[in-house]
Amino acid sequence: MLEFAREPARARCVALGNAAQTLHPVAGQGFNVGLRDAWELAQIVLDSPRDEIGDEAMLRRYSRGRRTDRMAGIAFTHGLVRLFGNDLPLVRWPRGLALTLLDSVPPAKRAFTHAMLFGIR
Repeated sequence: MLEFAREPARARCVALGNAAQTLHPVAGQGFNVGLRDAWELAQIVLDSPRDEIGDEAMLRRYSRGRRTDRMAGIAFTHGLVRLFGNDLPLVRWPRGLALTLLDSVPPAKRAFTHAMLFGIR
């Protein structure tokens, strides 16, 4: 089941990792996205004046900064479940072709791996 917090940060509280988005384990991205959540929050905290830590403006900056990567991770894992959970011939052969091409083109494979590890900016 696809679940995610529409607002992962509010009122001096931030949901990270699986508390913010429950990703299907199909691609093992839950841990990676959770690490990126924690990293980005730490960077925002370090860059904020002490009296602004946890205020609305800081939490909005965090949420805005994480939005693209979070939504990409959610869409990617949800899409993989739908793609690989479908055995229709019209889906099976293009899926196999795409995986073969990804494996055969080292720059594409590196770019894909980099995006899965470090997120999408």
